[in-house]
Amino acid sequence: MPKPIILRIGEDIKYNHDFYNQEFLKKYDVISNPHTDRVSFITALKNKEFGDFSAIFRPHFQTGGEMGQWDDELIALLPPSVRIFASAGAGYNWADTEALGRRKIWYANGAGASDEAVSDTALYFILSVFRNFTRSQLAARTADPAVFQETHKLIATISQNPAGHILGIVGLGSISKKLAYKAKALGMEIHYYDVVRLASEEETRLGVTFHETLQSLLEVADCVTLHTPLNKHTKNLMNKNTISKMKPGARLINTARGEVVEEEALTEALKSGHLSAAALDVHYHEPQVSRVLASMENVTLTTHVGGGALNTRINFELNAMKNIMAVVGHDGQFTGKPLTPVNEAAFVNA
Repeated sequence: MPKPIILRIGEDIKYNHDFYNQEFLKKYDVISNPHTDRVSFITALKNKEFGDFSAIFRPHFQTGGEMGQWDDELIALLPPSVRIFASAGAGYNWADTEALGRRKIWYANGAGASDEAVSDTALYFILSVFRNFTRSQLAARTADPAVFQETHKLIATISQNPAGHILGIVGLGSISKKLAYKAKALGMEIHYYDVVRLASEEETRLGVTFHETLQSLLEVADCVTLHTPLNKHTKNLMNKNTISKMKPGARLINTARGEVVEEEALTEALKSGHLSAAALDVHYHEPQVSRVLASMENVTLTTHVGGGALNTRINFELNAMKNIMAVVGHDGQFTGKPLTPVNEAAFVNA
């Protein structure tokens, strides 16, 4: 019996060669997509160039996006044999996961692989926005003794310890649960808002306080950190109205997706002093960073490296393979559900 076909998009595997050769290739035949633009990829699907493949495999989230948005136009062309789209990376705003679910195609991401790295990044941001580390670093890098002395004196008058302050988490998933644990070690009090409330036992274990509404959380938090996927409900979640609900002098952190925060509203709030500081790993027009925000000494900026650790990349790649193996049997039929499903509701209700 021929092995099920797996369509790989983007670059080949880089890290988990033993698992790939000894486990994955024993079960599947992997073919790669040679088409580097959407038009030719669509033509290949229409011509059934890849045959009746059983899964789409994207081992590296920085490649494999040459066909653009996975919308109804692309999804409608997939053969009925497709069981799962397994991708590296945590984000999935480039794929209509609900549309995939309606076709009975699982979508699985790399959830869990980047939890440690992203939560560490958010922890660094908390320290930076409370202690004004970016302002201090910029001053030190001038190598100017006068600027050094001036900033040395200023920082002590405008900085605070995170201890004793309320950290407001928007979206309490696996990453932000790790962050809650780390922030509590700094002496912070943890509050959260999520569309799905944790079980009371888990809230007690984590030592977190739930808010029924986003506004309720924003009104009490000294620092708000965002951990939500980007979708139609969360785009511009932090806008002029919601930012105005935040405490005067509060701080805003975003390690989720750039378009969750309306940058003009954030800029206004920082200029007016309503917000005292911000930290962004992700940006609205990424890879273009707002030049206005970049000029502000009370804004910490990084280049979307929240999950950017080698451990993350290795596990993203490995998890994508394991998700396929959990779903696609030797005959190409379903054998179970992925380890990290994203579209379970849409799949089950289809």
